[in-house]
Amino acid sequence: MEVRILGPVEPSVPPKPAQILAVLAVECGKIVPVERLIDLIWGEEPPPQARKSLQVHISSLRRAGLPVEHRAAGYVLNAELESVDLHLFRKLVAKAHDETDLKVKAEALNNALQLWRGVPVVFAQTLDVQRLAAAEQLVDVELALGRHAELIEKLGTFVAEYPLAERLRGQLMTALARAGRRADAMRVFRETRKVLVDELGVEPGEQLQQLYRDVLEGARDSRRNYLPRDAGDFTGRDRELSRLLDSDGGVWWIEGPAGVGKSALAVHAAHRLAERYPDGQLFVDLHSPSGALDALLRAMDVPSERIPESAEERAALWRATVGGRRVVIVLDGVTSVSQVRPLLPGSPGCLTLITSRSRLCGLEGVRRVPLDVLSGDEAVTLLKRILGDDRVSDEPDQAKEVARLCGYLPLAVRITGARLAGRSHWPVSKLVRRLSDERSRLDELVADDLAVRSSLELTYRALDENVRSAYRMFGFLGLPELPSFLWAHLLDEDVLDQLVDARLLDVIGSARYRMHELVRLHARELAEAEDPQHEREDVVRRAVVAALSTVDGLTEQLFLAVPRMQDSLGVVTTAVRPADKDAWFAREESLLTRLVERAAELGLAEVACQLAEVLVFAWFGLRNRYEAWERTHTAALEAVWQAGDVRLEAVLRCSLGQMHYKRDNLIEARSWFDTAQTLFVNLGDKHGEAVAMNGIGMVCRDLGEYPCALEALGRARELLESQDPEGMAHALYGIGSIKREFGDDQGAFDTLKHAESVYREAKSRRGEALAARGIGLVHRARGELDLAEEHIVRAYEMVAGTGDELLGCYTAQAWAKVLLRKGLFDPAEKLIATAMNGCRDVGDRFGEALVRRTLGEWRLASGDLPGATIVLTEALTSFADLGLPLWRARTLRDLGAVHACLGDMAGADRLWDEAAGLFTRLGTREVGEVRQWPAQWGLAIS
Repeated sequence: MEVRILGPVEPSVPPKPAQILAVLAVECGKIVPVERLIDLIWGEEPPPQARKSLQVHISSLRRAGLPVEHRAAGYVLNAELESVDLHLFRKLVAKAHDETDLKVKAEALNNALQLWRGVPVVFAQTLDVQRLAAAEQLVDVELALGRHAELIEKLGTFVAEYPLAERLRGQLMTALARAGRRADAMRVFRETRKVLVDELGVEPGEQLQQLYRDVLEGARDSRRNYLPRDAGDFTGRDRELSRLLDSDGGVWWIEGPAGVGKSALAVHAAHRLAERYPDGQLFVDLHSPSGALDALLRAMDVPSERIPESAEERAALWRATVGGRRVVIVLDGVTSVSQVRPLLPGSPGCLTLITSRSRLCGLEGVRRVPLDVLSGDEAVTLLKRILGDDRVSDEPDQAKEVARLCGYLPLAVRITGARLAGRSHWPVSKLVRRLSDERSRLDELVADDLAVRSSLELTYRALDENVRSAYRMFGFLGLPELPSFLWAHLLDEDVLDQLVDARLLDVIGSARYRMHELVRLHARELAEAEDPQHEREDVVRRAVVAALSTVDGLTEQLFLAVPRMQDSLGVVTTAVRPADKDAWFAREESLLTRLVERAAELGLAEVACQLAEVLVFAWFGLRNRYEAWERTHTAALEAVWQAGDVRLEAVLRCSLGQMHYKRDNLIEARSWFDTAQTLFVNLGDKHGEAVAMNGIGMVCRDLGEYPCALEALGRARELLESQDPEGMAHALYGIGSIKREFGDDQGAFDTLKHAESVYREAKSRRGEALAARGIGLVHRARGELDLAEEHIVRAYEMVAGTGDELLGCYTAQAWAKVLLRKGLFDPAEKLIATAMNGCRDVGDRFGEALVRRTLGEWRLASGDLPGATIVLTEALTSFADLGLPLWRARTLRDLGAVHACLGDMAGADRLWDEAAGLFTRLGTREVGEVRQWPAQWGLAIS
């Protein structure tokens, strides 16, 4: 489905959902936190029920077929970037930027601008700036192609939309002058001056005034200014600018890190020098020497047919063309000397300004202009020029802090300034708070680490060696934060305080430290240069052991997980016991995940695997934290492959199989379990083989492959009976659930009660609850509703103490069905709502489909036949997508009942026939009930 936000939102939805969709579309594929959505949609004073209203609006988007998904941190539009017109627009603009063929560049920009249909409902000012920049770039290209006359009408439209855009008006004057309409060009200048004076109280800029003088004099020079727009808020660089302005031609190499303002300095100087170089002011974004020469020659009015094919001939023609002329040329983004050499004019009267991130050698007579970050005062001045004096003067300390958090890098300061400029209701202090949160700082700032290296170097060299060592250690760990349960095993607190005093660390909360990412990159670079490899790896290994010593004490046995392995490390459980374990894991999940990845990156396969597995037991498996589960295990598996440890590979594959099983990716889960089982068999590891067989058995059960399931579960039971009671109980539970589906009620009772007993002996409260629920389902299938409720309620109460939210949802759903069959509609509805919300929160697709089918049954029983049709159809689609034939058959049966109650017996028979075919193939208990369906539901139409 395509989403269009560059104008009225499409697909069409009500205003608030449209705003939400637009925000999600801007961040397509990225999680947008709930708080940010509320802030963007309702502003500084959201209504009391904003969170609830947001959920309602999200639901309406889902009903419209939009792939909006809930994640723990917020919501995400899970769609391809190019299905959103904004991202397609940006892709086309980027393509144009990288393209050297002017015709292809023009086509890309035209296609990009055609995507705009009006004013966006969100971020209108920011997005409009992007549209304006693309329009100006298109005009530059069209002018370079000589399409002056064709451009005039299009430029008139652009100027009408952006009456204060001086660059557009200058481009219109250029196009008119080149088309021979000098009088019209001068009229445009007079109109521009009137608009600027009336609206802003300012005169046109120097560039536009010079263009007017050129047109007035009829000079051909007016056709040769191809410089980008000069930054009206250009700040600092007085010494460097003075050197360039005092020069008399030659080649100047402006070098420095990305974002430091090299291009801005070169363009600003070229504009200031325009009068001294009247034969042309040219700009080329370097990609290839040949392409650049083509652009330069066209800019000097060399006809296309005269431009040679070879780079050597083009270079010769270029030197001849500018020979004896005074031209200033900006060669932007140079990466090698070979790019530059063919482009240098032979005439001593020309000035060439080269910008590059690299310190390149090999050009004779080049004068270098190195750039570093701005001073603190200059950075604040730049922010003031972007925002205006009042906002910065009202909060001077906050403005200084913004500049500091930006690392005094011009690009970063411009980004924060633009964000504030587009949100006039924000105080500067609000952005300080946003920048202080490292998770969002990367979203606020786009900067290269090189920009801060030199400013950090002096600070670092002034530290004592033990403090420098701690700094390098922090950087090499690669963690966003260092809480006390880690640093207490690694660093002395006095040393950390010295790093805080040096402004290299920040204290956040109680005994918790954070290092800015750009600073951390600098510290890591130093560690890799100055510390031996074994010492660096030992730091990470000790951090993993410290994490294990904490997490181990918070770990509960995860159902069907491979046994914990950290015993081999000799980990001693610490006394750390957070008051709120869930809150602790939620806070530390990102850090612990990153620690596993860091250990894996360094080839520390065993400790990476150990921490990854214990996190499954402690958190990932209990809370369906699939992304972190997959990230840690994928990283650890790569390290294990490199180390050649087959046992650990089998362990991780088995765990990834369990993850995919819980995510309802059954075919993929089967593949992981199969490979793990083969590896365990080759190793002679009976326990590992049994765990993998348990996984295979449960996958086959859900796929309706019951003979395979019983064989696998039977083998697992046999292998685990003497060495792993809980694993054996799991096999028994799977066997008992299959017997229930076959209608072997007594066999199901015996097996499930055995499982319950073994779970109880193993002190697995979760397993005991699972078995009790299973027994209740057998009673429910037999119509013994009081006994069913007794067991299911007991299971529900036990689950509450395990922290397994998903099993709690399944148990609530099972209880709701008992109440529904008893005719207790209100309490059943409440349990259904509870179960649905829980399944959505943890992103469980099967759970959502299961509860949705139960809701359909509730609506059918309560007489809401249209509503039943909707939710049962949704459930049917979900079960089909998940590849679950038994649940699909049961839903077909229910939909047939709805059609029967509506009097559509033909539709009912069709659905029932399909359901009966599936039940027959599967051999489940419903085969014997098929004949009863018409009599059971057909009565509703008599």
